[in-house]
Parts: sequence; structure tokens; C-alpha cells
Amino acid sequence: MASVARTMFWQIAAGSLKGLDQDERVIYVGTLNKALFPGLRIGYAVVPQALLSAFANARYLMDRQPPTLYQTVVAEFLRQGHFAAHIRRMRHMYRDQRDALAETLTSRVAEHLTVVVPDQGMHLVAYFKAKVSDVQVETAAARIGIIVRAISRFYRAVPPRSGLMLGFSGFPRQLIIPAASRLAAFVANPKDISRSR
Repeated sequence: MASVARTMFWQIAAGSLKGLDQDERVIYVGTLNKALFPGLRIGYAVVPQALLSAFANARYLMDRQPPTLYQTVVAEFLRQGHFAAHIRRMRHMYRDQRDALAETLTSRVAEHLTVVVPDQGMHLVAYFKAKVSDVQVETAAARIGIIVRAISRFYRAVPPRSGLMLGFSGFPRQLIIPAASRLAAFVANPKDISRSR
């Protein structure tokens, strides 16, 4: 797996800070859990040449019997180009899911939320325009079966903004649109939020 994986993971890292690293000071770490499936439990590190043997020795001391069958299957999957094709398919699917969520929220509650559409990732953020407790919305939305995350909890050094982090991967368009519509109806009527406590 070493040579195929080295080439593939270096290509992945090239689009990140590691790709700009001329002095070999950046260590790029990743996993195939989300890209393929969580049970795989295969990660990777793109390390400077000077640290390669130290990392290999540390890996050997931590886990002397790595799952060689999984590594062999993944290496062949990479070598035959299936991983790149899989990533292209998933990007298309995630873009469709993202757009369905963003379009539904924007068309129904643009006066209440500013929806930030990301170029990548599996979540988007919608900021409240008015003073609304995103924590109360999170709790109330859970009661109607919609899982969102209040973002105000993520702030430490600056005053928190009220908003919601919404995941869109793993849900087909036909489920996203009705769920987003229910959330939009809920957000459009702040009295529903306080009543559902």
C-alpha cells in the first residue's frame, strides 16, 4: 500500500497548507472514515522526510498488527482509480444536498436567516438576523425531530453569534426539503420556539 497511498495522500495534501510547505514543517493528517466508511478505521499522515522513520517507529510501537487485509483492499481501490471516482460522485451528491437545504431555507425564511453556502464540507451555517437564542432553537427543533447545532457555544474569544449548523450529508434531497421546510416554518414563528420549552 505504501507507494500507492503515498502518491494519493500527497495529492490530497497538495491542496492544503501542506501543499505550500517548502521547508517541510507541516504534518498533514487525515482519515478515510468519512470519505469511505467509518468502520474502515484507516488514517494517514503526510510527514516531512526527516520525520518519516520516527513516525513509522511510533506506529509500529502503537499497533504491531495493523489490518493488512483492509490496507491491501484500500490500496487496490486507490490504485484502480475508484477512490477518485467515488470522491467525484460524493461531491456531486453533497452539492445537491447542500443546495436543496440552502435553497429551501433561503426561499422560506430569508428574512430570519442568512444562509452561508460553503464550497466544501458537509455542513452549512445559518445565522439569525434577529436576537434569537440558537440554543433554544436547537432544543425546540429536536422536539420536532430536526437535529441542528447552536453555534453560539463555539465562540470563546469574541462575542457569540446566534446561528445554526446544519448537516446535509447522508440525507437524500427528498428528505432534506421537507425537513428544511419544517425548520423554516418553525424559525419563521419565534413564538413556537418559546412555546416548545
